[in-house]
Amino acid sequence: MTTATQDVISHNEKNNAVLSKKTVVAFGSGAMGEAVYLALFNGFITIYYNQVLGLSNTLIGVAIMLALIGDAITDPVVGIVSDRWRSRHGRRHPFLFAAPIPIAISLFFIFSPPDSFVLNSEGSTQWALFAWLVLWTIMSRAFITLYIVPHLALGGELSKDQHQRSRLFSANSVFTYVSSAFFSFFVWSYFFAGEHVRESDGLSVPGHLDAASYGPLILFSACIVILSIWGCAAGTYKQVPTLSQVSGDLPRYSFRHVVEEVLSTFKNKNYTIVMFGFFFFMIASGIYDTLYVFMDTYFWELAPEEIRWLRLVSAPAAMIGALSAPRLMRRFDRKPVMLSALAGMVVFTQLTVDLRLLGWMPENHSPKLLPILMANAAGFTLTLGIGSVAIFSMIGDIIDENELNTGLRQEGLFYSARAFFAKASYSFGHLVAGIALDHFVRLPLQSAPGDLDVDVLVRLGIVAGPTMGIVALISLNIYSRYKLSRERHQEIISSLKNESMSTV
Repeated sequence: MTTATQDVISHNEKNNAVLSKKTVVAFGSGAMGEAVYLALFNGFITIYYNQVLGLSNTLIGVAIMLALIGDAITDPVVGIVSDRWRSRHGRRHPFLFAAPIPIAISLFFIFSPPDSFVLNSEGSTQWALFAWLVLWTIMSRAFITLYIVPHLALGGELSKDQHQRSRLFSANSVFTYVSSAFFSFFVWSYFFAGEHVRESDGLSVPGHLDAASYGPLILFSACIVILSIWGCAAGTYKQVPTLSQVSGDLPRYSFRHVVEEVLSTFKNKNYTIVMFGFFFFMIASGIYDTLYVFMDTYFWELAPEEIRWLRLVSAPAAMIGALSAPRLMRRFDRKPVMLSALAGMVVFTQLTVDLRLLGWMPENHSPKLLPILMANAAGFTLTLGIGSVAIFSMIGDIIDENELNTGLRQEGLFYSARAFFAKASYSFGHLVAGIALDHFVRLPLQSAPGDLDVDVLVRLGIVAGPTMGIVALISLNIYSRYKLSRERHQEIISSLKNESMSTV
């Protein structure tokens, strides 16, 4: 056996070795920073700018759409750049170390617009506030991309073993949903707790409708983002020698090349199915993420002390879902697990809303209401945890299939292309929700819980319930056409190993 052959075997053995628990935990821990960022971006930007600062929901929807489209463009750019990055620190880790500080700074500015922009909600001030939101949401999304895309790509290349890869993304999902749940619980228990007297109009409102609550929250959040992402980078750094490195001369890239690379991923039929499924699912997700804090505040009339329990109950449910996903996929394969999880998400996201519209739910402030909502939230995050692990693991398998077909290892491109199309559709969901709030629901600015007309609440429920559910069902139908089975993936891995040996 030649020395070169021994080197290939050694590299393959390292790449398929059982990862230590420390490495798996370190990889997953980076999701805490992402979870905190997304909790703020998805959960509070809309209600903060609309009900606290007085910006039109339609303009908020446009701002978020522009930010996410910009983010979708930078995703494949960062993915391709990280795929081609040459350094002694590897392809992914330089981005993980560089991203946290800019993310924290941009979060601060999103929630700290100049006072002159929010003196009123009319005319030029409305447009100035809109411009500020557009600028800093675009900046923040660009900076979070510097972390998310290389982080996901790192998970795809830490191991080529299907079950090891499932462990990594399972840990990532556990940290995502558990940290998001505990972060939200703390936010609602501490920063938003109780009734606040709003300085702008003197009304007594829940804490999340008071501008003064947000400054301390953002400083606290920035610290979590920085520490968790740097912890992930440091904890996985020792794996750099076992990871794929760029070799040979690479051609220069133009914008045309980036577009061509992104579109080339659709040559893979399974990837095309995943992307189209994501398109409709993320439209539904954009509607859901825009509306759920409005639903908790106005539709269900929950106090911050009650809302926190809806977030906390997500932690054990998400952990059970994410941890059980690898075992479920080992037994039933990826496709049936993913379809079952998605079907569960479709049911739980709209079940209680539809029941309320039919008059079959307890009245607001009834002691029976919160336990029902908590059980429904647990069911949703359980299925979401399972589905997230399945989807990311499926993309890892598709990357292996692509390597066999093309000879290229392109984790960054495939994960970033997924993010490109997912975010484009997700941004459209935000825009649809914003327009619906202004022109269909007709939600008044700076409203207080309990003051809205019944007709407004019914229209809000229609958008958050059956309308969103129809879009999600379309994605379920598309995902059902996925064809890459466990047996086929095992054949692909065997072929890749044979090819690596034959090229020596």
